[in-house]
Amino acid sequence: MLHLSSRPDPANPMPYFPIFLDLRGRTVLLAGGGEAAASKARLLARAGADILLVAPSLCEEMAELLETGVIRRREKAFRPDLLDGAIIAIDGSGDPDLTDRIRSAAFSRNVPVNVVDVPEQCDFTVPAILDRSPVIVAVSTGGGAPALARNIRQRLEAAIPAGYAGLAKAAANARASVRDALSTTRDRQRFWDRVLSGTLAERLMAMEGDAAVTEIEAELSRFIAGGRDAGGSVILVGAGPGDPGLLTLHAARAIGSADIILHDALVPDSILSLARRETRLVSVGKRAGCRSVPQEFTNRLMAACARKGMRVVRLKGGDPFIFGRAGEEAEFLRDRGVSVTAIPGITAAMGAAAQLGLPLTHRGVARSMRVVTAHCRTSGETDAIDWVKLADPGTTLALYMGRDRLGEISASLIAAGLPPDTPAALVANACRPDAEVRFAAIKDLPNAPALTDQGAPSLILVGDAVAHAPGWAVADVARISAA
Repeated sequence: MLHLSSRPDPANPMPYFPIFLDLRGRTVLLAGGGEAAASKARLLARAGADILLVAPSLCEEMAELLETGVIRRREKAFRPDLLDGAIIAIDGSGDPDLTDRIRSAAFSRNVPVNVVDVPEQCDFTVPAILDRSPVIVAVSTGGGAPALARNIRQRLEAAIPAGYAGLAKAAANARASVRDALSTTRDRQRFWDRVLSGTLAERLMAMEGDAAVTEIEAELSRFIAGGRDAGGSVILVGAGPGDPGLLTLHAARAIGSADIILHDALVPDSILSLARRETRLVSVGKRAGCRSVPQEFTNRLMAACARKGMRVVRLKGGDPFIFGRAGEEAEFLRDRGVSVTAIPGITAAMGAAAQLGLPLTHRGVARSMRVVTAHCRTSGETDAIDWVKLADPGTTLALYMGRDRLGEISASLIAAGLPPDTPAALVANACRPDAEVRFAAIKDLPNAPALTDQGAPSLILVGDAVAHAPGWAVADVARISAA
């Protein structure tokens, strides 16, 4: 029995049913000689339509399209019989009387009509289009918010590079070979998933058509010779501080193509939702005061899944190589012959600084920055932190995992020579909607008002550069008023 993934809602149907229409060599009636109609004429010409223009007068651009042969036929006045044989009609005239006559004649001939910028009179709308032919992406808001549709298309242009056009053509040309060589749907799907994502896809996008097809067929031979479960890999991906908008394009693509994702506890659902529905999500996070998944288990699971031919994404908050144990995981995998690559992410210090407008380095104020963990593997290593080297107001100090030791950190830095009035900030949930910050001199920071979520991931920033954050002045006024 067939089960739909979502039930239709009769009370809230889709305003339009999306289709892709082949207009090549087919008649389209276009009414209007102004700029709005000229814009539609250019689009119709890209689709190969035979444009029949109805316009008593022409703007300069439309006249040029007629003169250069983009538009082959023109009538100055509308007659109902002009719709005979037309597949669609687009009215960009802006003339209500003409619109009524076109719609009436089109209705009796079953010809769908689009009236430019008047969605309530449209049988269909023209979406914002991303053209990576043969890949076409259309975005519609039902004609109600075309500017939003264009905005979404622009975002997609960044996510879908121009090389996808060549990749789609190469895949189409190699499709028959893949179908003949792989008898099951599962094998074909796994092969195409392997080819159309990751580093191989990026190489193919840089190749000319014939070379790309040859490379796909070579990969097909390797796929068959190495066994259907060969060729897995692990990608160590930085999820950034939690805002999906701060993911790199490579990170988003890796998440979207993964077979299994092993993710930290701090990775939010808004980022995990970028994975495919069939992707297995496994939480292997470590949180202070909570039962944690042993690192050895995570390492073994990554290696085992990769050996089964799976695309494994190890998704880490921030950057995988900044206090993310990615170095240990990469060594473990390489020692066992597993292919492993890394995609960087925005680490908490960078994200917090950008959100607060806080310069981590600033001419004449902060010559450098240091990223330090306040929580080492053992208490002995933590006790051995050299606070004297860190006690420099001219260096911006970013202390990770130090919220619960804030009083001890403040006392250690001051004892090591840091001026007690050195500006500092405690930042929780950086770059998330529930972000919080407490500004204070380092001597006062332990006594600042408690965070709303005292278990939130937090970062301590210390140094004269902190005073250049816009929020520091506000906090300073509040302290003066309180005094």
